[in-house]
Order: sequence, then structure tokens, then C-alpha cells
Amino acid sequence: MKKYLYILLPVLFCFLTACSPYSNLKQTQIIDSGKYYRIYKENDNQVRYEIYNPEGKIALSEKTDRPIEINTIRGDIIDIGFGMGTGITIHKYYNANENIFSGEFTNVLTNSDKLIAYIEVSKETPFENRKVVVQNIFDKSLFYEEFKLDFSNVDTPVIEAEFSKDGASLLLTYLSGEKQTQTSEILDLTV
Repeated sequence: MKKYLYILLPVLFCFLTACSPYSNLKQTQIIDSGKYYRIYKENDNQVRYEIYNPEGKIALSEKTDRPIEINTIRGDIIDIGFGMGTGITIHKYYNANENIFSGEFTNVLTNSDKLIAYIEVSKETPFENRKVVVQNIFDKSLFYEEFKLDFSNVDTPVIEAEFSKDGASLLLTYLSGEKQTQTSEILDLTV
């Protein structure tokens, strides 16, 4: 009788755990986190990311199958980047203190806690009429400037871009003209 009991107990245990309501739960693991965000790996080859406000409440929760990178820039500004393939990344920003999200930006050169610089590209003629746009990340009515430069006809003509510490200028190094001459220029952002 004891032999049957020793055999019956493990079989019963296996049966009960196989029928458990917890056996089919999706398991998630945190793959990255910061003060205002978490990225979770889901079972279905997707990631779920959550953006939190300063009180710890969820401001945004979405799933994506795109490569994602989230960084904190200068305090309470979150940079959410989605890889779109072929080197293109779409950026969206979140200001935790103000609890606001920006629009989406591509071809981002650099950013600060208030400004973003990017290349505006025409969809019809991507190598023509490109310009550098510098604007307020969350409200372009506060600051918006366009700069037309002599970019070379290459995919990524800008080599380096950086705002000055006081935010009054943008240092830009780019390839210029048909000979792809490396050119450095300081763009004045004072109005």
C-alpha cells in the first residue's frame, strides 16, 4: 500500500500543477529600467515599456516588436527611441515634471533638456532641400528655427552636433558640397 502511495503522490502532484491556472501565465522579465521607465520582455517576442510620472503612476504603457532604447536626459526628460531599420530611429520625449509627451522626431542630431536639432528631409527628394531644424522639444511655438546648409548628397551628412552649454548655439560638423568637404559651423540660436 505504501508503494502505491509513493507512486500516486508524485503523479497527483504532476497532474495538479499541470492543470494549475498559473501554468499558462505569460512570464515577463525587466530588461531595462530607470527612475521613470521600465522595459519588459514578453513571451511573444515583444517588449512592453511603461513610462511613469513622478508619483509612480503609469503615464504610458505600450507594446512593440521594434528595437527600443529609453534614456534619461538631463534630469526628468525621457528619450524613447524606436529602431525602424536601415539606421532610422523615431524619437519621442516625455517630460516627467510637466507630464507631457512630445511629437515624434526622426533624423535627430542632438537634444538638450529644452531643444532638439534634427534634419528635415523631403520624402519626394530626400537629398534635396534638407535643412537643420532646431526647436523646443515639446512646443515649437516657444522656439523654432530652420537652417539651410550645403549638405553633400549622402545619407547622413552630419558628423557631429552639440548644443553649447548655455543653449545659445549649435556646433555642427557636416559634409559639404560635391567634394564632401568636412565643414564646422556654429549656428546662432539667439533671437
